[in-house]
Amino acid sequence: MRYNVLLLLSILVISCINKSIENKGIVPSKTFISQEKRINSRATKKTEIFSESETFIDSIKIAESRKYKIEITQSTIDTITNVSFNLFVKKNDKWNKIQNYSIKKESDVPLITEIKDFNNDGLNDFTIHYSTAGRGANDIRKLFVFSKKHEKFIEIKNSDLYPNLQYNNKLNCIDALSVYSGSTTTFLKLKADQLVEFARVDVIDGNVDIYLIKNNKQIRLRSETYTGSNDEMIRFVNYDPLEEYDYTDSSDN
Repeated sequence: MRYNVLLLLSILVISCINKSIENKGIVPSKTFISQEKRINSRATKKTEIFSESETFIDSIKIAESRKYKIEITQSTIDTITNVSFNLFVKKNDKWNKIQNYSIKKESDVPLITEIKDFNNDGLNDFTIHYSTAGRGANDIRKLFVFSKKHEKFIEIKNSDLYPNLQYNNKLNCIDALSVYSGSTTTFLKLKADQLVEFARVDVIDGNVDIYLIKNNKQIRLRSETYTGSNDEMIRFVNYDPLEEYDYTDSSDN
């Protein structure tokens, strides 16, 4: 009987000690360390920032050679990509900044700057790689045209709607090529900060449709069967008469 009483008292004492230890927070120490590590890990992931930049500088080809200099920078932070440029003019052997401009880019594709005269005024303009479509066949660019009068580059707002832009020497215009299950050559004129369509040639399933476009209304000029040898990337440099672009002859443009 005395033994049972002593045993009962021992159990009660041990129970009280355990409760006292738990109340002081001694037992859960390993759990706290594990929780802290998990919390820190989540915090680190939240604060991780992906950052990348690319810069292009030119003073030889841009606008008027050696008189102007451009610095173009593409910066990507997480999922947001911006392209900005500074334009300088040389005065008294010093570069003076005359323009600063930036736009948001829809994707983080490489900058890939192209310098060419797109409006045949003897001053070089430039494009930046804006996006791609059609499994890479459609190179979508933003076009910036140099204005001598205002001494700055003007963003052509809708230039990203027309893939594969190039200057068309034959018609003194800009043309674009859209590639899909067929192809469309669009002939465009610059008007202020917009590209305006004035003719279009569609090729699909061996059929060619030629359109004139006036005041945003299209008029079918004629239809005919395609007699060329290309089976894709069919591009034209003229619509009346119909003349196909010769990829082996750079003098077409």
